[in-house]
Amino acid sequence: MIKSTFFSRWRWRFFGAGVGLLALGAVTAVIWPIASGRTDSPFFSRKSTQELLADVRRSGAPKWAPDEMVQAEAAVKAAFAAYRFEEVKLLPLRDFRGVRDALDYATYKCQSALAAGNRNRMDARASADEALAAAGRDTGRTGDVADAMHLGAYNRTLLQKSQIALREAQIMYDRGDYVQAASKAGEAGAQSRVVSQNAVQAAARYADPSLVGRWRRMIDETVGWSRSTGNPALVVLKENHRVDLYDNGRVVRSYQADIGYRSINDKQRSGDAATPEGRYKVTAKKSASHFYRALAINYPNDDDRAEFDRLKRAGVIPRGASPGGLIEIHGEGGRNKDWTNGCVALSNKDIDDLFPRVGVGTPVTIVGGDGQGMFAKLARMQVGGNNTPSGGSGGGGGTP
Repeated sequence: MIKSTFFSRWRWRFFGAGVGLLALGAVTAVIWPIASGRTDSPFFSRKSTQELLADVRRSGAPKWAPDEMVQAEAAVKAAFAAYRFEEVKLLPLRDFRGVRDALDYATYKCQSALAAGNRNRMDARASADEALAAAGRDTGRTGDVADAMHLGAYNRTLLQKSQIALREAQIMYDRGDYVQAASKAGEAGAQSRVVSQNAVQAAARYADPSLVGRWRRMIDETVGWSRSTGNPALVVLKENHRVDLYDNGRVVRSYQADIGYRSINDKQRSGDAATPEGRYKVTAKKSASHFYRALAINYPNDDDRAEFDRLKRAGVIPRGASPGGLIEIHGEGGRNKDWTNGCVALSNKDIDDLFPRVGVGTPVTIVGGDGQGMFAKLARMQVGGNNTPSGGSGGGGGTP
């Protein structure tokens, strides 16, 4: 008879206990991940991140913060890939803890891109606002100068380009292209400033102390002559677009005048459309003329001919040119713009008033100005660092 041992009697019990422990361990290994929550997918976090990314894209961040947007897109892509990697595993094997961290990081990068995009867009908009305002001021000022001064073809074209560029800049701004709008506005401002600079150079003679002093002496001598003789005399101030009638040394009438459309310069030759500067006298009274009524003056006088010869010898004036003539104070004026070829035009009402007050031999002194007109102010302000004219009479001539 075989004697049973303790092991032989309990071996099945030990085996059963071992199997039970293994089963318990297996069950625990399956249930614990689920019970701990690590297998729960962050579905709503993923959806929230996806919606945030769409918002960031719609906000314009790809345009205004491209570097930050690239980082945000990469972070979202990595988070979603990690999400998918865990999603395809068997349930007990899933672990979304790292996915949650990746989604949190992607959300942070999206928010950073959104903030950077908004900040950069607002900065660009502020710069565009400033550039548009500056270009508007520059173009407006130059437009005022153009209204007051006949611009040459180059400057007229440049001014038109600047005005077109300003309109294009405004269109770009309206559609949100702030960087392009600022650039285009800068282009418009630069072009208009070139025109303004050219105009200032052309007007510089009106602020020349020596020349202004000479003009004032001519005016004083004419007024003094009128005072001493008791006779009428005329003073024409081109810059001020005014004809003053003196009698006994006092101004008794002032008439608004249109002058040559290029009269910012002194007349040099025939066809330059500038009104001459100098001392003249009425040589004829025409009760009927092509321009209603007219007072002819003795242009060119001896001084004009001497200056013409000097300029011709210097090569400033073409060989075939002549000093011109037929300069008059006539009617058909009052157009509030400079349009003549060098004459001084008054309204018919004013020439009717002036005509009987003067006679053949009445002195006519024509000067650029008295240093107080618009061109003089324009030139002085440029010297002072401000190229903005501040009013004064409009009009003028020349080809800046």
